[in-house]
This record gives sequence, structure tokens and C-alpha cells, in this order.
Amino acid sequence: MAMKIDTMRWKERFPNAGVKVEVAHGELMKIKDKNGTISPDQIVDAARRKNNPLHSLFTWDNSAAAAKYRLSEASALLRSIEITYTVLPNQSRRAFEITQKKRAGDEVSKTLYGTAEEASADPDNHAALIAEAIRTLMAWRNRFRYIQDLSKLMEKIDSTIDELAAKTV
Repeated sequence: MAMKIDTMRWKERFPNAGVKVEVAHGELMKIKDKNGTISPDQIVDAARRKNNPLHSLFTWDNSAAAAKYRLSEASALLRSIEITYTVLPNQSRRAFEITQKKRAGDEVSKTLYGTAEEASADPDNHAALIAEAIRTLMAWRNRFRYIQDLSKLMEKIDSTIDELAAKTV
């Protein structure tokens, strides 16, 4: 028996182009019902039609889409290099971490990266990394909270978040 949806919303900061979340969800369910499953290529194929409600959620100008894609590839590149230090040989980490979301004076928000050492050495960046880790843990916990087999892990996550929050007060 399928569970009944109570509410739905776009994730924060998703550029929804004015498309109502219920409309987008309905279109995605149509694709899934038609095919039995759903995949990104099926979504793009359906959204190609200008009268499809999902159409405005995509960049159809190929030059602009290519530029966006290359930025996405560059971001993936920065997130894909892992390093280990000789003093911590069993602990790999990203070589580059986000250090700022926007520089002073920038009109447009821009994600900036620095080396792992720079990110850890600066107290503001270190605090931002901890905050990001907590947001990621909470998002993971919220995504899988209905799985009973993970309840003990969820309790550990909650207590760790509480401990970290107490340190920052």
C-alpha cells in the first residue's frame, strides 16, 4: 500500500522557475507510471516539449547549458581529489574545501575553494566546515529517519550534533 503524501516543497535554493512543486511532482509521476521507473534522460526527453511544465526548469540554450555544465565539471573536479597526510595515513580528505560562498563586493554568490589546510587553519572556515558537516548529517538523518534499523545510528548522530552545538555556544 502506497503511503499518502501530506505535504511537498522544493528544497531550499532550488531554482524552480515558478513551477509549482505539485505540478513538477505530477509530471515526474507521469513519466514513472509510463515507464515503470524514472531516469534523468526520460525527464529531459519529456521536458523538451515547450508546453511541458518541466520545460522551464532546464537551460535549453546550448551555449549557456554548456557553460553551466563546465562549471559543474570544475566543481566536481575540486571535490574529487582526496589527499592523505603522512601523519594521518588512514584518513583521506578532500584536497579542496569551500572557504567562502561570496567574496566581499561580489554581487553574485560564488563558491570559492581553498586548500584543506587553509580551510582548517582559519577559525571562520573551520566553523563553516563544522556547520556544513552538521547540515549534511541532519539532511542524511532526515532522509533515512523512517528506517527503523538505523535508529541507534540516528541517536548517535543526534547526540553528536548536540555535543557540537554545546561547544559553539
